[in-house]
Amino acid sequence: MKLLGLSLGQLATAALFIDDRIVACVSEERFSRVKHDEAYPLNAIEYVLKEGHVDGQELDVILIAGSKLNVSTHLLRTHSSWHVPDHIRLMREFWYPKLYENRDCRLHELFKDKIDVSQYPGAEAWGSFLKASSQDYYSGESQGEYTKFVHKIICDHLCISDKRIKHLDHHICHAAYAYWAGPLRGEDVLVMSVDAFGDDLSGTLSLPVNQGGLKRVHAVSANDFTLGRLYRYMTLLLGMEPNSHEYKVMGLAPYAKEPIYSGPLNVFKRHMYVDGIDFKFYERPKDHYFWFKDRLEGFRFDGIAGGLQKYTEDIMTEYTLNAMNRFGSRRLALSGGIAMNIKVNMMLKDLADMNDMFVPPSGGDESLAMGVCYAYMDEVLGRRDMKPLDHAYLGPALKQADVDGALLAARRNGYFVYEAHDDFLADLLSDGWVIGRCSGRMEFGARSLGNRSIIADPRNRSIVEIINHKIKKRDFWMPFAPTIMSEHASKYLINPKAIPSPFMTVGFESTEAGQEMLAAALHPADKTLRPQILSRDANPEYHSLIQAFHEKTGAGGVLNTSFNLHGEPIVSTATDAYRVFNITDIDALLLDGKLITKKEPRSSHLKLQ
Repeated sequence: MKLLGLSLGQLATAALFIDDRIVACVSEERFSRVKHDEAYPLNAIEYVLKEGHVDGQELDVILIAGSKLNVSTHLLRTHSSWHVPDHIRLMREFWYPKLYENRDCRLHELFKDKIDVSQYPGAEAWGSFLKASSQDYYSGESQGEYTKFVHKIICDHLCISDKRIKHLDHHICHAAYAYWAGPLRGEDVLVMSVDAFGDDLSGTLSLPVNQGGLKRVHAVSANDFTLGRLYRYMTLLLGMEPNSHEYKVMGLAPYAKEPIYSGPLNVFKRHMYVDGIDFKFYERPKDHYFWFKDRLEGFRFDGIAGGLQKYTEDIMTEYTLNAMNRFGSRRLALSGGIAMNIKVNMMLKDLADMNDMFVPPSGGDESLAMGVCYAYMDEVLGRRDMKPLDHAYLGPALKQADVDGALLAARRNGYFVYEAHDDFLADLLSDGWVIGRCSGRMEFGARSLGNRSIIADPRNRSIVEIINHKIKKRDFWMPFAPTIMSEHASKYLINPKAIPSPFMTVGFESTEAGQEMLAAALHPADKTLRPQILSRDANPEYHSLIQAFHEKTGAGGVLNTSFNLHGEPIVSTATDAYRVFNITDIDALLLDGKLITKKEPRSSHLKLQ
């Protein structure tokens, strides 16, 4: 069985499933270098097929996550090319007249300047589509026309018949990913999907039945559970980019103390509330921007972030606990955009009735490319033998030609090139060096898990300012995260239930030892951590490096942040990595077994290459 899974929209992504497992998954942005690229994932598809040694015509089925595809996201490039002024303009010139004045607004007319017909498959194909379409991008008719257009793109690209293309429900795919990508099995597992919107829903509850297959037992309309959209538009209200910078709001929230966030929290509490496993409203707003803008005027920015996060945590913990009690579940598998909120996940894992919990890597819509493959195997074929993800290293490995090119460029620039080994790297880290590690296959998703990471000594608080100002160019309030060897996790994390966190998807309180040894890799305001708990089997080379660092310093982890410039995708190739190294103040770049440095290390026994 050979399945190609596609998520089309923000972070367009392709996954390849062969027989019983995912063999490759990557988002188009890693190739195009366009953050949140929503273009047809041509390069991602080509990569996963090549990785699996599969020709397009050999595919049994091409699976698209979602039955309702959004043409405006694709054509107007609303995620990759829009910025805060564009979103505010959308609010003022489209949604306000539409919702408050009952005016007939046409998105394509307002945003002619954003229409991109140059993207694949080219201006001629897009021009033909636009001539034939209704051009009302929010109508059901337009969705049908766009779906046919997407099918034609796929058929022409892969030289296949339209009969091989199938769509599966958005939230069925989220649920399948939450369950089948993880280790939890059995009928006491509650499978929850929660996001802003997908095929008219924003939340579902499912249970494993029929020898392991998933059955949806409850669904919530996107009009009745609006938490994801609330977080999106409060991100915009705070002057940050919606569908992108929600993590910044979450990072800002802990700085607000209760007297500061209590006012905004009371505003949010007058909105939606939990009613069993459903949701009701004290006041149902017409929109989530102007309605809250009026009511939050005068409150401090950190108070709004703190109140929003506290409200989100309260809603999700109450909803989850009610659902667990309703269905007699004591274990939780969670996915969807809201599952990216690691502080919510921290609260959920600590519920008294929660025995175990799993959150797979990067549960936003990019993961639907894998979820649709799992869902097809379960829902359509009735298969129950799918293997969970052992790791998230599902992207391209480095090409030797690219590595050689980067090494040549480094020598021409007067940099030093060494043969890397763990003791050498541990010496550099303990001396305060910041190292970009680009090795092996690239990670899937939003979290760098060592193979495309910037790593540093987690004990050194001053390293935070160095990375923020000289390399990452990111907001001062944002915390970093650690990679911790699994053997030492219990020393640094308060985790009595031994909840797994191999993919940086769950938050934890820190111990005193954690606050000492991982001082630079926890949140400065509340001392929580978002760790990657690393086993030797998941990534032997990365684990071995951290082991050497532990033997030298006593610290069983390293600071780990994504290897990218702020606003850019995580690096993929050696060429990408060398560019970031060359234009920033990163001290050293590890490309598989070779290390490029900008200065000579103190160790005199090192051999130049």
